[in-house]
Amino acid sequence: MLYRFSIEAFPLSKETEESLAGLTSHREFSRCKVAVHVGGLPRAAKHYVDNPSPQVILVEDEGGPEEIQKGLESLAEVVEPGRKVIVIGGINDVQAYRRLISQGVSEYLVAPVSTEDIAAAIVGCMKDPGSTPRGRVISFIGARGGVGSSTLAANMAWTLVDLTQEPVIGIDLDLNFGTMALSLNLDPKQSVSEALTDSDRIDTVLVERFMVEHGPNLSVLSTTGSLKELTPPSPDAVERLIDICRTMATFVVIDIPHRWNTWVSNTLLQSDEVIVVASPDLANLRDAKQLFEWHKSRRGTATPKLVLSKADAAKRNQLSAKDFQDTLGVAPSLNIGFDATLFAQLANNGQMVGEGARNHKLNEQFRQFAFQLGARKGVATRAGKTPKFMSWLKRPKAS
Repeated sequence: MLYRFSIEAFPLSKETEESLAGLTSHREFSRCKVAVHVGGLPRAAKHYVDNPSPQVILVEDEGGPEEIQKGLESLAEVVEPGRKVIVIGGINDVQAYRRLISQGVSEYLVAPVSTEDIAAAIVGCMKDPGSTPRGRVISFIGARGGVGSSTLAANMAWTLVDLTQEPVIGIDLDLNFGTMALSLNLDPKQSVSEALTDSDRIDTVLVERFMVEHGPNLSVLSTTGSLKELTPPSPDAVERLIDICRTMATFVVIDIPHRWNTWVSNTLLQSDEVIVVASPDLANLRDAKQLFEWHKSRRGTATPKLVLSKADAAKRNQLSAKDFQDTLGVAPSLNIGFDATLFAQLANNGQMVGEGARNHKLNEQFRQFAFQLGARKGVATRAGKTPKFMSWLKRPKAS
């Protein structure tokens, strides 16, 4: 999930300041406004006399419970109601912790804190317990065209349904030449591109109208196949479509076309899991490296998974899995052998591997990979009273 709120922090120690600096590299906070002001809790109380308060305030203080309480009382006089306050301090005492929480502090962290500690605290205090559960977004993108990324995306959507018996939505974002519906022997009457023409009109009712169903739990948004010149969708429209879909299903599987633009990069940022599919040759290695480096710069520790496709098509001349691991720093999560006859037969029949070749070893590989992506056999994996701060901070259709 990409959060969109403002965060201001007031550290005292250099260590806390460095941890806060790493916050913007987290994918979840890439859309947040983050400001850091050195000076701790006393600086925060002075700062908000003349400045509006953000949704989340982090303050550090080295004093005892009484000093922190006095500082918070001063802060309470200048901060607007409804703000979340996270305190970082050196008191490692459960009674002091309970006292601060009972007074309305959203969270108390014992220094030293890591970037991950701060991120978890912010997510915890901003989470709405009454919000609709959000499904897991899994995006597939090919390092180059023709590597089988679309075939893998369709098969994994089917496999996730087969394993979990939970709702899954497949979205094919190749708006002219997408094949997800075709691969599943479906005939969409309306292209997903039509749903993306206006972000303001995208809602659950519209999304359901554009879906085609493959069994009780798998629904697909795809293209009818057309050479019509399309207006590129806005990043906001694609983001809203995905947000709506993730409230309607346990998993949202996205087939991203091999191109690069703002809505493609935003979709990758919005995804919980990104799978880069590559064939073992030099051009694929180069482009996979670019994708991995971009992810590292924008998503921090959220490393994509690597799938090698057509792995034994030209054994004498191809690069090895070790070549990819040495260059990308990631071992392939899945190594798909080249079986042109099998895939051609399944494509012509509109079947997935688990339907038309259930005893093939590749089916078991797909099932094991689905577990890596978050599947739990027969069990949903969907994500599903914040305290007050002093007296002034009160705190899908299954297809």
